[in-house]
Amino acid sequence: MTTALQSAIDEYLAHRRAAKADNTMRTDESLLPRLAARIGDIDFDALTPEHVRDFFYGAGGLMDIHVTRIKGQQLREAVGPGTHNHYRKRLNVFFTYAHTRGLTTRNDYLVLVEPLAELKRQRMQPSPSILLQLLDQAECAMHRAYLAAAVNTACRASELVGLKVGDVDFTRNELFVTVIKTKEEDEMPLTADLERELRAWFEEYAALLGRPLRADDYLFPARSGNQIKTHYLDPDTGKRVYERTPIVYHPDRPVERTEKIVKAALAKLGLPTRYEGTHTVRRAVARAYFDQLAVDVGYDAALRTVSALLHHSSMSTTERYLGLSTEKKRRDETMKGRPFLTAMVPQKSNVIPLRRVR
Repeated sequence: MTTALQSAIDEYLAHRRAAKADNTMRTDESLLPRLAARIGDIDFDALTPEHVRDFFYGAGGLMDIHVTRIKGQQLREAVGPGTHNHYRKRLNVFFTYAHTRGLTTRNDYLVLVEPLAELKRQRMQPSPSILLQLLDQAECAMHRAYLAAAVNTACRASELVGLKVGDVDFTRNELFVTVIKTKEEDEMPLTADLERELRAWFEEYAALLGRPLRADDYLFPARSGNQIKTHYLDPDTGKRVYERTPIVYHPDRPVERTEKIVKAALAKLGLPTRYEGTHTVRRAVARAYFDQLAVDVGYDAALRTVSALLHHSSMSTTERYLGLSTEKKRRDETMKGRPFLTAMVPQKSNVIPLRRVR
């Protein structure tokens, strides 16, 4: 019994939605239909590694000028190595799912698509003072609350958008977080700074909804509206004035595109925004926390504490994430503020200095 490729994609996407895999759903829902549209709705077992290679490297493929939307025919330039590798990973998850559930008999579809070397960018790590300034650049109260949660918890975007009002416990000063990546739950500490921001947001949130908040309301809800409805010329200034539709909050849906919240705040401070998002805040908070702790409790204890904050499974992961390593630590300890080559040369040397030859 064979399965059509499109049917397998539909089953997989339904499975992902049921698992609430919000952090990768946008990629899956865009990438997989494009794969089916390019190859055609063939039987899954008729799909070959050559088909997948063509999807990446053929004319009009991902590494060429290509269509990013099935409807609307939006064109984009070739993807970079990082996006190439991300797409490869998402397809690998899909193919593994299909093979495990017997939707296809083979699992070598990516054998002709090798990972590409990626440039290891030096990621921006804003200082604590800059992180605090981000809050004042927020577009609205909800965005301010989101940024406040990010700078006080170092949580991933996927963890923050999943929070409900009932996950905040002001009595016990705790924030109940579900870590989707590791499938664990954590009662994280609610800092005094975050408590103040969330209390202010709760008050405005209830006013915006026109009712008391409920435990199952999303803490950071989706918004709609703010679209241009009409415009007219101001008779006094002669300038065009735009009227927009009212903003409506939807407490039954979480906010989307959280990277825009961070990018907008960074831009107002004149900081770079490309490749930046909630992970920028997460990394900066973790590094600032580590640097503070390392002075008081030492390198290893600080690393363990920050690893727990980030919900990392190993301290080596945290070292890489923060840009640390034991080798770099040893290098810094033996070189910072110390003699270098002069320490390697004896004070009294019988070596005859070289003379310049004319």
